[in-house]
Amino acid sequence: MFWDTPSIPALYGSIIPFLVLDVVVIILRFVARRRLGQKPQVDDWLMIPAFIGVIALAGMYFWGLASKSLGYRYMLLPPPGVDMMSPDFVPEFAGPESRIVATRRLEYSSLIIYTAVAGLIKISVLIFYRRIFTVTQSRKDWRNWFFIAMIVVITAWALSWIFAFVFMCRRNVQTLFTSPENLAANCVDTLAVGYGHSVSDFITDALIIVIPIPFVWKLHLPTGRKLAVCGVFLLGSLAAGSSLVRMAWMTWNQEVGFGMETDEELMITTELYWMMLAIILGVLAACLPTLRGLFRTKSVESMAKSMRTVFSLGSTSWSGSRKGTRGDSMDESLRSKESTTGKVNSQHTVVEV
Repeated sequence: MFWDTPSIPALYGSIIPFLVLDVVVIILRFVARRRLGQKPQVDDWLMIPAFIGVIALAGMYFWGLASKSLGYRYMLLPPPGVDMMSPDFVPEFAGPESRIVATRRLEYSSLIIYTAVAGLIKISVLIFYRRIFTVTQSRKDWRNWFFIAMIVVITAWALSWIFAFVFMCRRNVQTLFTSPENLAANCVDTLAVGYGHSVSDFITDALIIVIPIPFVWKLHLPTGRKLAVCGVFLLGSLAAGSSLVRMAWMTWNQEVGFGMETDEELMITTELYWMMLAIILGVLAACLPTLRGLFRTKSVESMAKSMRTVFSLGSTSWSGSRKGTRGDSMDESLRSKESTTGKVNSQHTVVEV
């Protein structure tokens, strides 16, 4: 079943290749900017601390596997026929208590770092959307206010969950690393907190993925072209898929909890595994749409300029002038995408993307 802990080789083999891809796409993102003769923007720079956080998460995870704080059974299975639920049953453990304490510390630290990194990635994507879909970054453009509001919401989401994790046991953080009985007596329901975090993480991912669709669908393009453009932005579903699996696993985890029949170390290993995949794929999905400039096809910047021209046409009333009337210029603006210069009429204000 998907909630079973993968083997140690499978854990390494499924994380390391995607981690290498993250390194590649981060580098190519800045190479694409340079090739297009553009300076890196805020959304580009935000991916640097996000990737540093990903490296920190991966480093802690691999350290946990190497030290057997993750990936191995902590409570030994009893001989066949022994009732683990019997009050006379005395569990035996594979190592000292410090080992499971290290496991709990890894979980706690990873949740905080993951939330901060996920917030940076989501904000980076929203800033990217804002640059593409806003005609002018002024108070009169409702799209500008919409994306600013979304950035504020995601910032509040990240900060509130970090705050929730830090104060799950009020100001006594060390209680988190003690026995389950002490944890239950002095802290909030940590499984419920983790479940709520996974649900909100998936919802925000899904919301960010679908945001571009209404904007793209308003363009005067053939349906096939609209679907192709939407496909570029739907690359984020890679990360949302992992977030969905993590949410499903956390739902199951909340039902079964930690007990005699479940091993705490293996459950935390699986939880952090799906969290690692979600954040690594998040970096990948956030960077892929920006790499079109490396190929001979039209870059996402060129596409963005054309989109913004169309949106400005939809929000500005045009009439005949000494330079001639435009009439319905939607098709003209779309045809401008085919030009090698990527320039638009000087009557439109297009900032650098």
